[in-house]
Amino acid sequence: MTGQTISIPATDGSGSFSTYLTGPTAEQAPAIILLHEIYGVTDWVTETADLFAERGYTVAAPDMFWRLEPNFTADHRDTVSRDKGLRYREMIDRDTAVDDIAALIAHLQSRPGHNGKIGVTGFCMGGTLTYLAATRLKIDAAVAYYCTQIHEHLDEAADISCPTMLHMGDRDDHVPEELAVTIRDTLQDLPDVTIHRYDAGHAFCNTHRDDHYQKEPSDLSHARTFEMFDRLI
Repeated sequence: MTGQTISIPATDGSGSFSTYLTGPTAEQAPAIILLHEIYGVTDWVTETADLFAERGYTVAAPDMFWRLEPNFTADHRDTVSRDKGLRYREMIDRDTAVDDIAALIAHLQSRPGHNGKIGVTGFCMGGTLTYLAATRLKIDAAVAYYCTQIHEHLDEAADISCPTMLHMGDRDDHVPEELAVTIRDTLQDLPDVTIHRYDAGHAFCNTHRDDHYQKEPSDLSHARTFEMFDRLI
């Protein structure tokens, strides 16, 4: 399955951002927004969007760094671009990023074939933005993979308004165990939140990272994600 790149106008009039769009166009389908890691909309992101689209979802992967550097991508093997991605993760305005997600939601809801349901998922930095979408926007489901900065927004946990799932590795060097415990203790008793822990490190779903990818937890986490998003079909 191959997609196309479209342009989405920002609601504040500051410009437009590119979004990779893939999935069915001639049938009623939910829309899933897939939010990237610090590396931007890489080949792995578009491949993952296509993988999700094979389930029958329309999938949109927006460029969340566009206000800093449009269409930025980094290679994890290249220290210079990787470090820039890490800097951009700290520089991104999360409030404005959520506004951009809202703009993309409005566009997807206006497209023919949309069934009215919206899910959001994301990896690493994108997982944190997924959590913020669940607390601030009207969406139908959220799945955050090994998100790195949820602990900075736990005061918004009570605002989660949709079924939300977290996939977390037990050996994630970007999320020390004390932070993982804080996240779990804050969220685990909320009625709409499910947390899954895996014997894995960071980025365990990234099939382009031989140093991080782990097939078993990746397959299991995706199966659980699809079970949630299939309810939107």
